[in-house]
Amino acid sequence: MPSINRYIMMISRYSNRFRDERLSGTGLRGKHCAYLLYIVRHPGTTQEAIAHELCVNRSSVTRQLALLEQSGFVERRQNETDSRAMEVYLTDKALSVLPKIHETLHEWNALITAGFAPEERDAFSSLLSRAARLAQAVSDRLDADAPSVCEPAERGQHPV
Repeated sequence: MPSINRYIMMISRYSNRFRDERLSGTGLRGKHCAYLLYIVRHPGTTQEAIAHELCVNRSSVTRQLALLEQSGFVERRQNETDSRAMEVYLTDKALSVLPKIHETLHEWNALITAGFAPEERDAFSSLLSRAARLAQAVSDRLDADAPSVCEPAERGQHPV
């Protein structure tokens, strides 16, 4: 059987490269799309929730949010009831680029499924979602003492 991981990694790298190119001139990088799309669906979310949803460590989230904040795309505010928690909100600048992000993601999905019949596209999406859930289960078993940092979104809800 061919290396599934290799194909997944290739698609991920090419996807980031495509988004980087399409978003050039906006001040965003391809990896920022998932952050902004999660925050727009969950205004006031915490950095911890972002880390959990995007399957990245908290220090990476802190670093990326600092860059997005410096560029004027997000605003972080201290939670009124828990001074240790920071809530994250999109700015008007971020909201203005959301259509470009959505267009870019839809274009990428169309390009990598070009020539697929509609039922093949549905099957492809369903199988990827199922594989992500199984990968999460394996990860959870490997680290039974701590919850997984990754929780794939429901089908149709994932930002990428």
